[in-house]
This record gives sequence, C-alpha cells and structure tokens, in this order.
Amino acid sequence: MTNTLENSVAFWRIPGRKLALSSIDKGSSTAIFFLHGLGGNRQQWRLQWNYFTQKDVNLVAWDCLAHGDSARSQHQKAFDSECSVKDLAAVLDAFPARKKLIVAHSFGCRLVLEWLANLHETGQPLPINGLILLGPASLAPSLKGPLFGSWLDRLPLWVVSLGKPWLQKRFEKLAWHPGTSSELLRRERRATRRNSLFMIGAVRNGARPINHESLRHISIPTHIVAGEQDGIVPVAEIQKLHALLPASTLNVLSNCGHQIMLERPLDVNDIIERELRRISDSEGNAT
Repeated sequence: MTNTLENSVAFWRIPGRKLALSSIDKGSSTAIFFLHGLGGNRQQWRLQWNYFTQKDVNLVAWDCLAHGDSARSQHQKAFDSECSVKDLAAVLDAFPARKKLIVAHSFGCRLVLEWLANLHETGQPLPINGLILLGPASLAPSLKGPLFGSWLDRLPLWVVSLGKPWLQKRFEKLAWHPGTSSELLRRERRATRRNSLFMIGAVRNGARPINHESLRHISIPTHIVAGEQDGIVPVAEIQKLHALLPASTLNVLSNCGHQIMLERPLDVNDIIERELRRISDSEGNAT
C-alpha cells in the first residue's frame, strides 16, 4: 500500500525550518487541519484523507519538525513546544477558510491546547470552529523527566539507541490494541524508522506548561476520543481534560488503543463528518 498523502510541498515558517505539507483545495469554505502526535507523521491520517477527499472540504496535513518528510534538527531548542505552536498558527494562516476544524492526535492535541490557551491569555479571538482530540496527551505541568522511567535513562543516548528495536516493541505493546494486524504494525514501523530518540526526548523536554484555568474558558465545541485499551494515555488521564473543557464531549472506544485514527478509522470519520455537519449548520464564527 502506497502513501496517500504523496504530493507534499515545503512549508517554511522561518528559514531552516522546513515542514512537509500536503493539502487539497476544493474551494470550500470549510477546511480540516490534521495534526499528528509525537513520533507520528501526516501519513497516519491516510484513512481520513482518502475518505474526505470525496467531500466538499479542503484538507491540510503536515509533518512536524524531524517527523516524516520534514527537515531534521540537532538543536534541542528547535523542539520547544512554543516553536511547534507557531508552526501550527502559521499553517492555519497560510490556508484561510471561513470555517476551520482541527483534528489532532496525542501530543498534537497538547500543542493545539497550548495555542488556544495562549490566544485566550492574550485576549485574541479563537479562530477555529471545532476541535477533535484523539488520545490527547497528558496535561501534566510538563513532560520533562525520565524518558523511559528506568535505568535506561542513566545510559548515554547512543547506547540506548542500540536497543531501539526493543523500545519499539515496548511502545507497540502500550500503543496498540492487542488485535491490531501485523501488516499495520509493520507499515507503521517503516513509517517511523527515521524518528530519533534525540528528537523524542527533545520534544518531551520542550513541552511548556499549559494554564488549566485558561482551558476552562475555551468554549469551542470539542469532541474527545479515547481508546479503552490505550497504554500511552489512560482513559483516567483523558477524563481530566474532559473535565477542564466546558464545551467538550468524551467518547471511549472499546477494543481500541492509542492509534485511534488507524485502529478505528470508520468511527473517527463518522465523528469528523458529524462535526462538519454541526459547523455547517451553526451560525457565525468561533469566538
């Protein structure tokens, strides 16, 4: 199976920060923006991309720095969440639409929430009409700290890298539902083989705290989806976010792990489609 989002362009927010971006412009007044999580890539949205290319809606997806086909970096500060939030804002500005829906996964959800909290704190309007969060990452004050939670953290990174195949298997056990097909697992291994432990550690260390009180003022309709068997972000952690966002709903999918858009694509597509209908039927813009 070939990649669906093949025709990427180089998106530059600033010189030296090249992101691979795919888009489809139908001339619609509505656009969906797909943002992957830590270690992911824009191809993980292929099952949504395939489906919504048949609909009257514009589509945008991109690879975050050092993910997928985007440029690599060995500068730890380049992975501060502040930089990725600016990337998100720049992409939204570059693809204007009257109505905007963001669909984010895992750490991508945290970036969107950081962006929205910043806008609220500075008194700026919230320029989106809907938000879908799949397996949103923890809202702990930061994600700094031990990467592996064991003696591995005391070893040099190059030594730990020798055990990357074992770490991959450990991640898969936590992230995927036990019934996931071996073909899908093989494909995702190939798609993420360029991910470096340096990048993963730098992203986690660069995660900025999010003001919970600001999130209590985010009135954008938000649909949160959790996997019942998610070993990366347990349902109990996701319920904390649901309690913070006043306009949120929570749907827990059985027989599903962390990679929700790949494990339960029909459910995700249905949720997106229902949200598009709500946005289409609503009057006015997000405030």
